[in-house]
Amino acid sequence: MTDCITIEREYDARPETIWRLWATPEGIASWWAPDGFTVTVDRIEPSPGGELIYTMTATGPEQIAFMEQAGMPLATESRKRFTEVDRNGMLAYDSLVDFVPGLHPN
Repeated sequence: MTDCITIEREYDARPETIWRLWATPEGIASWWAPDGFTVTVDRIEPSPGGELIYTMTATGPEQIAFMEQAGMPLATESRKRFTEVDRNGMLAYDSLVDFVPGLHPN
């Protein structure tokens, strides 16, 4: 059995702005990571079946200390597979959460 969580968001923005933020390496890197982390996009293929692979790395002193204290790596790779892509309306993906200590993805 696979657990599934669906999160939907609507933004009051032009489609090209959303596309730039969610479907380009520069957009993902510019806002994806919380404070004290950086994101490097390793692959982005915004088409059905295409992948988004990025690495989030702790860079701030407090974030590094937290990650080390929790026994977590400073960098984690995340993988998403685009399921629906309409440049002017819908961008959807499945996300594999395989970076939570002690839990294994189904």
